[in-house]
Amino acid sequence: MSLLDRKLRRDIGAMRGQVLTIALLVAAGIAVFVGSVSTYESLDTAVERFYATTRFPQVFVTLKRAPLSIVTQLNAIPGVAAVDPRIVREVIVDWPAASQPVSARMVSLVHAGDETLARLHLRRGMAPEPGFSQDAAVNEAFAEANGVKPGEEIRVLLNGKVEAFHVIGVALSAEYVYAVKLGLPIPDDRLYAILWVDRSAAEAGFDMKAAFNDAVISLTPGTDPKPVIDELDRLLEPYGSVGAVERRDQPSNRFLEDELNQQKVMSTTIPFIFFGVAAFLLNSALGRLVAVQREQIAALKALGFPTTALSLHYLKLVLVIVLIGSVLGIAAGWGFGRAMIASYRGFFHLPELTFALAPWSAVLGIVISATAASLGVLTALRQVVRLAPAVAMRPAAPLDFRRSWIEALLPRNVARSRRMMVLRNTAGRPLRSLLTVAGVALAVPMMVLGIFWHDAIGEMIDLQFNLVERGNTTVTFPHPMDRSIIRDLAREPGVLAVEGQRMVPVRLRAGQRSYLTSVIGLAVGDELRRPHDAMLRPIAAGPDGITLTRRLAERLDVQAGGIISIEAMEGRRRKRDIPVSAVVDEPIGMASYMEIETLNRFTDEGAVVSAASLYVEPTAVTTLGRKLKNLPTIESVTMKAYTLTSFMEKIAGLIFVTAGILAAFATIITVGVVYNSARISLQERAWELASLRVLGFTRGEVAGILFGEFSIEIALGIAAGLPLSRVVIDLIARFHSNESFQIPAVVAPTTYLIAAGVVMLAAVASAYIVKARVDRLDLVAALKARE
Repeated sequence: MSLLDRKLRRDIGAMRGQVLTIALLVAAGIAVFVGSVSTYESLDTAVERFYATTRFPQVFVTLKRAPLSIVTQLNAIPGVAAVDPRIVREVIVDWPAASQPVSARMVSLVHAGDETLARLHLRRGMAPEPGFSQDAAVNEAFAEANGVKPGEEIRVLLNGKVEAFHVIGVALSAEYVYAVKLGLPIPDDRLYAILWVDRSAAEAGFDMKAAFNDAVISLTPGTDPKPVIDELDRLLEPYGSVGAVERRDQPSNRFLEDELNQQKVMSTTIPFIFFGVAAFLLNSALGRLVAVQREQIAALKALGFPTTALSLHYLKLVLVIVLIGSVLGIAAGWGFGRAMIASYRGFFHLPELTFALAPWSAVLGIVISATAASLGVLTALRQVVRLAPAVAMRPAAPLDFRRSWIEALLPRNVARSRRMMVLRNTAGRPLRSLLTVAGVALAVPMMVLGIFWHDAIGEMIDLQFNLVERGNTTVTFPHPMDRSIIRDLAREPGVLAVEGQRMVPVRLRAGQRSYLTSVIGLAVGDELRRPHDAMLRPIAAGPDGITLTRRLAERLDVQAGGIISIEAMEGRRRKRDIPVSAVVDEPIGMASYMEIETLNRFTDEGAVVSAASLYVEPTAVTTLGRKLKNLPTIESVTMKAYTLTSFMEKIAGLIFVTAGILAAFATIITVGVVYNSARISLQERAWELASLRVLGFTRGEVAGILFGEFSIEIALGIAAGLPLSRVVIDLIARFHSNESFQIPAVVAPTTYLIAAGVVMLAAVASAYIVKARVDRLDLVAALKARE
């Protein structure tokens, strides 16, 4: 073993605490990068494979009723590869165990699940065979949430009659990876099912002999879907089409793509921040570590060791640290990714969703870490080897201390000798102090980033479910009803307030942009659903305009005062140009609003409603739900308590898993930064501190001087890190928002306090460890180190 290798081994043993904490910086950066990237690739691969094997369509269209004979014309549209007509209807399930109505979407099959398009993936049992009208397959999410197994019976309300179906299979579908009831942004698998039945059962149940009301279409490769959609709308308009949509806007796929895009953004933005901070801190820590060994390097060079050998020696130190950090980081990234995929399994129902570590991400993470560390070491080494050995072996020139303006401002009883030493040492080494302050300042946003998600979720819940949607129960009707039904609902026991709403499917157009959605009609003075602007002021729907949520306005590229075209996708399909009266902010979904009387005049249907928002006495909610589930005039009932529970289990639960892991990595980075700053400061000041001890200073006084400087740097770092956290959170919120969810850039004061508290706790713990070393400082050895 060479002399330099023995030195390397001894250095690693002597600095094992610093080596480990610096390696943890590497590990945290690599873990977040590898875990995020690999999670995105695993999820994307699983989705693409599922879409391919189940022949997921490119275009979807819903209509009232059309004869099967028109399918030939649809197949003749240029670019259309295949058309699969179906019967699809929303139904009520008589599920005795549920306290409120269970809704279901019934979908017809022709080939026992092996359909031309939208093929089923069977998990257990089988799909209904042609001619078997009493059999059904159910989606896996509902089956798992309610304990449904093949062989059980499920009762469905069809046209006022209760029909019993035998569940013979449990299946997955690419159309319902994210199975959500119409009008809701969040799925509730306990109260919403997908039922696949043979076409004969759907024909009989809905009087759709030789007809269809839904179609899925695949396109030839390279076909632009827009001309196809335009032609589909033209051909199917006489049959009550509500407008064809491409795969991008299919509800399940839209949410899935939003989540994939968000995960993709997460795999670049958050790891970039973590990696950038870790690389900077790694560069700084190792650079200072080399600078401390200035005299040793000069002595080795004087003994004849070439610069190349010295460079390789310190690069080996880098290699050891990066190797330890990489092993820990890849292992942690693997665990991070597996935890993320496990949380996604309860969120997206895919047949194969397994975590696969992306090798290139591990290699890239190691290369970036090694490069950052090497640059820090070689930069510091270059500054030393450029000096002549005799010069480098001498102690660094003492600082030129002067009375600063800060001292002039201090009262005489404050400006004592030890305090002046602290101030002058801090100000006299501006670069060293600045690096420590920068390291702490960058650690603070890492902590805030790890824990602010709780604030964001709380704000989303408060805005959407307390400020905008103030009712606790929502009822929808199978078709527009006379407003008298609102009075009937108001007489139900426990109902304290009820307001009618009108929901009309529409296509909004602005220039070349269009979006198929529903406009919600609200009455002037409604209190149970109130849109709000960015300043949280309630905005009433204008009598002559339309109000859009901000993300919908951005999708259409319009602003308040602009003109858009609105086309009703039901009834007489009227069209009208209408001004955008206001833009409102809602964290969930993309909605539009009109004054209900204006909307009813537009559709020319009279004073009707299609939904009602209720505020029910909390103790009466369950009783009312059981009663409403048996009323044929009610299509579905949604209770806020169940929606919130589903939100917390699915959306919030997924985010909290990520947030908890990020907070753990942020804590590691924070501790690593603070501990290394304290240890390196001790190494840099060992001779000075020993001199003070010899001059008569006590151990406590010597430690007080060292930690006085450290405390100033920690305080300045926290003060700089808190506003920097605001910038980071604004950036993350902007990149992580999508059409389904808007992440509020909200950070509670307690989050800032926790982040600052973790930094201060790390500082206190580091000071305790370093003080023990100060107490054990070998005065003779420290003073002879420069001889």
